[in-house]
Amino acid sequence: MTSLRASLPPLGGVMVPAVSTFTADGALDRAAFERNLQAHLGFGMQGVLVAGSSGESALLENDDRAQLLAWARAIVPQDRWLLAGIGSESTRLTIARAHMAQEMGADAVLVVSPHYFLKRMTDAALLAHFTAVADASPLPVLLYNIPAYAHVVLSGAFVQTLAQHPNVIGMKDSAGNLPMLEQYLAAAGDSFRVMTGSGATVVPALERGVAGAILAIGLYAGPTVLRMVELYRSGDHAAASALQAKLAPIATDIGGALGPAGIKAAMDMVGLSGGPTRAPLLAVSDDERATVRARLEAAGVL
Repeated sequence: MTSLRASLPPLGGVMVPAVSTFTADGALDRAAFERNLQAHLGFGMQGVLVAGSSGESALLENDDRAQLLAWARAIVPQDRWLLAGIGSESTRLTIARAHMAQEMGADAVLVVSPHYFLKRMTDAALLAHFTAVADASPLPVLLYNIPAYAHVVLSGAFVQTLAQHPNVIGMKDSAGNLPMLEQYLAAAGDSFRVMTGSGATVVPALERGVAGAILAIGLYAGPTVLRMVELYRSGDHAAASALQAKLAPIATDIGGALGPAGIKAAMDMVGLSGGPTRAPLLAVSDDERATVRARLEAAGVL
């Protein structure tokens, strides 16, 4: 099994999937990226994911991924997690990205299912892919279940099988499907931890036993998200559930409905650096921007 740095706590807590910041011409914006990470960590986030879905991972070149990870490693303390999204349609490329992530200082890698050849992505094909990646990766592997983008739902039996691999340490489940989450949690233990990625169902996921969360809503409502989890952990479940009810619409109507463009618009509104998306993604429309603002105001974030 690939070893983790001794300074790292067990996988858990609240983390954010950092946005990839761009200039108007689509180049990486280092200053904006670093400002955001410093703010997230200052709020108390226990880790950062680079090149996840909120980071427009499908639109990043390999050099972009390496550069963002290098910038992040220089900011993320050694006792907090730095995760790297490395998924691709190719097993070979995914493995190559795992090695790159190690070189750039990541602590673990997040692997989304290949999905272009959707009808051929059977459990057998996915098992072969994830096993090959886990066998070859120099970093520990997290599975990534995000049907909204990958159009693949990892089955409970599949996750329970992969959880036995010594280099698979957990998963991020962004589906918000609580009955399926319970199947994933059946595989949880000291060597395999489940993190929720669904901002609309954080408290119900905590009630079911997730180890923590990697949340897009934490990018623009970080202090409120951390407060919600703190309330739950301290035993004030009613107050945590009340905050969850306020936060659910921003998860559904900003990140869920509008994707990275909505997330970036929200970040700009709360004083962080969202900035432009990378083509072919378009910025939110005026009507969508108004919706983002209204949801943030209703949640008490603005």
